[in-house]
Amino acid sequence: MKKVWIQLVISGAVGFIAAILLLNYFTFDFSNYADTIVISILVMIFILLGLSVFLYRQIKKLNHTQFTGDEEDEADVLMYKKFMDYSFFVQMSNTLSVLALCITVITSQKLVFTIISVVTLILSYILAALITSLMQLVYPERNLPSISEPNYSEKLLDMSDEGEKHVMLIGLYKAYQLLSVALISGIVLSTLYSLSTGNSQLFSIIIMSIVLLLVNGKYCFAVRNK
Repeated sequence: MKKVWIQLVISGAVGFIAAILLLNYFTFDFSNYADTIVISILVMIFILLGLSVFLYRQIKKLNHTQFTGDEEDEADVLMYKKFMDYSFFVQMSNTLSVLALCITVITSQKLVFTIISVVTLILSYILAALITSLMQLVYPERNLPSISEPNYSEKLLDMSDEGEKHVMLIGLYKAYQLLSVALISGIVLSTLYSLSTGNSQLFSIIIMSIVLLLVNGKYCFAVRNK
């Protein structure tokens, strides 16, 4: 019940702020600031890619360093945290690269922005492909499945112990709650943006609504059928 109230409060706050801006004739045309937005995104991507490479090298270094006693346990914990940071940075750079590429295509930006966006997207995918090899370093005692294997997620989950499954469950449930709130907020903001600028966001609103229905339906039926 507490989670539901939090969602309602956040959604209400977003709607209230957006309504106030709309009543005050606030308008914002993203196309007028496309250059600045794309450059800012690309800068963030390169920072994330640099941090990812730095973490990759640190994980490799920790793996090749010999530790004894308590130092070995501390090194394993540190390696795990760096691996999770690496995964997060790579996923962020991948998402932002897609965003930058979409903005450049839609707003007909300079060709150089499109090329850089494609390059960063390729680099992000290369770093993402290294996640499996890093997992082998973090969990050397486990025979982890290949990411190309069928039912990779189920096999990886089966290899996790009860503590790891509990941690993943908490993380996934929080992500599910955040996704629901974010999509509702996105629908509200897209509607108000359409009203304030005259640029219809109906297609995006429909897609976000479909995604929200699919996510909620998948979660409810997955829980119901257990």
